[in-house]
Amino acid sequence: MDFKVKQDTYNPLLKRKEVSIEVDHESQGTPSRLDLRKAVASKYNTKTENVYVIDVESKTGTQSALCSVEVYDDAETARRTVPKYIQTRNLPLEERKKVREQEAKKEEPTPKPEKPKAGKPAAEAKPQKPAEEAKEAKPKPEAKPPSEAPKKGKEGEAK
Repeated sequence: MDFKVKQDTYNPLLKRKEVSIEVDHESQGTPSRLDLRKAVASKYNTKTENVYVIDVESKTGTQSALCSVEVYDDAETARRTVPKYIQTRNLPLEERKKVREQEAKKEEPTPKPEKPKAGKPAAEAKPQKPAEEAKEAKPKPEAKPPSEAPKKGKEGEAK
């Protein structure tokens, strides 16, 4: 896996280098984010914890990929700046699964006991529906058979 640096700019406000690279991967698939992190970290002489791959874009039929990489001055700044989902994507597979399981446990809602309102007891809150009883008491009007229905048209005018 060879790569060429297309653009390299330093952002002093966020204390990072924003690097755009083109990776040539002949007779191989698109390289993983972990491999890209290691390669970029060795080129810039920094730790892999300071390097985050933001985007890897490879086009169909080509054997190269365009990547957006951020190289931070220190790991603490990177941890505060990089979104959690990007941090998770840049982890090895085993660690990524552990993080996702922990997040799933945190998101699991705990059932809260329902408390009745203090103003009214549950029995007095809603009485039985009297409207339904009234509907049942009224019989439905029967429809007239079609032969008894008044006829309209030329026959009615002739009489």
